[in-house]
Amino acid sequence: MSFFKKIYRSRIFKAALEIAFSFILAFVLLMSLRMALGVENPLFVVSSGSMIPAINIGDIILVQKATPTQVNLGDIVVFRDPYARLKAPIVHRIVDIIVDENGNYKIATAGDAIGSWDQFSPWDASLLIGKVIMRIPYIGNLYLLLYSDNRFIVIIFIIIIFFLALLFFSDDKDKKDSRKKISWSGKNIAYILVINLLLASLLILSLWGRGTNFLGMFEEYRLNAKKYGDENVSLLIGFMTYRIDCLVHGSVRQGALTFSWTQFLLLILILFNIVKVLIPVIRPHLLKDE
Repeated sequence: MSFFKKIYRSRIFKAALEIAFSFILAFVLLMSLRMALGVENPLFVVSSGSMIPAINIGDIILVQKATPTQVNLGDIVVFRDPYARLKAPIVHRIVDIIVDENGNYKIATAGDAIGSWDQFSPWDASLLIGKVIMRIPYIGNLYLLLYSDNRFIVIIFIIIIFFLALLFFSDDKDKKDSRKKISWSGKNIAYILVINLLLASLLILSLWGRGTNFLGMFEEYRLNAKKYGDENVSLLIGFMTYRIDCLVHGSVRQGALTFSWTQFLLLILILFNIVKVLIPVIRPHLLKDE
């Protein structure tokens, strides 16, 4: 019985439970998104650069079901390849909608980076899967790496990082002792500095990152301004989101609503330092006053 108790209390077993719970949570989230958005695959990983800088390689896009009457010029849509040459669906922007005398819809699309009609446009509207309503930058790169020729190296690297993390963090007994007495050991200070440096680096990357897989928010703005003119481009920032709109041929072309890693990382950076630095510093003074 003590053997099973030891396994239950081990860090590796708890980590395995957390991983299993994460997979279950991801599955539940996927099923919920399917029902809410009305498409079988609400999430797609972008592997082509035809929509740069509006949508970049490694982005995950969120797709909502839409009929031909629910889409407009300038919308970014996902559709099946008319010639079925590509396994993955295509993500392009609508540049024209054609309705014949019988009320049948045909849609013409183009990639922002290409600028001209697709070679198969206009295509039958029955191929339409849905409309892109949001994108999440960067995290799709992990998926692309796992399906690349270097996937085995990536998997081994992830496993090594996982076990190093298990060895680095102290066990439950050390955590209980640390609550009684705050220790500013070299290991603890190094841990705080490393996490701050990592978060700060990721925050800078989310703002000024360059390259097809890691375009930062300001770099996206710069590329759009270079293409359409600075006076025709606007950056709109919301809560945990941003959007870059462009004035093209006299009409506003809305960009894809994008999750803001900058705001998210800044929040994590502030919370981490409050928990790991500020609270440990002021807690002894508060206890002394009591």
